Amino acid sequence: MYLLAHAMAGILIGLVLVPLTGDRRVVALAALGAVLPDLIDKPLGHIILAGTVNYGRLYFHGLTVLSLFVIAGLLLYRYRHRIGLLVVAAGMASHQVLDGMWYNPVAWFWPFLGPIPGHHYPENYFWEAILRQLSQPSEWILLFVIVGLFAVLYRQELKAITNRLANPPVRRIAVVVLILAATIAFAAGWRLLT
Repeated sequence: MYLLAHAMAGILIGLVLVPLTGDRRVVALAALGAVLPDLIDKPLGHIILAGTVNYGRLYFHGLTVLSLFVIAGLLLYRYRHRIGLLVVAAGMASHQVLDGMWYNPVAWFWPFLGPIPGHHYPENYFWEAILRQLSQPSEWILLFVIVGLFAVLYRQELKAITNRLANPPVRRIAVVVLILAATIAFAAGWRLLT
């Protein structure tokens, strides 16, 4: 499943939790938890461990790390009355469900069923996967939906950011970052078309 689809699942979990917790920050925490497994495991498996395991569903796609997050979250909630880590764990759980990790029990129950077996992906698989993400229309639609949802949820915080952008040096940096992002997206799309 694609990254922003996972993020959207986390956002939906967070939106359900907002009335229960009374805190809008749970939306961002659930979204973070929903994308965290891919943000950690994909670069780790396909870049750092490319010569051995070369697999993008490693530790954060498994029940062991999820259980550690749940235990730490329960302790944090018990002693500090903070629910944030449990919300991140809920997002991580949604990621595992949407990836259907039960179809790969060795990775899901790691290390209890043995080591994660090595996989054979092409050398440039990680970068090709990023290009596939950028070329998916559904990801672009979800990007606009997610940005819109966060704009509505965090409009006070956005007003503070907008006030900071009135500062000319900050405005220049923001323009440069936007131009770089647009150039990268265009180059990725162009590469897929040619």
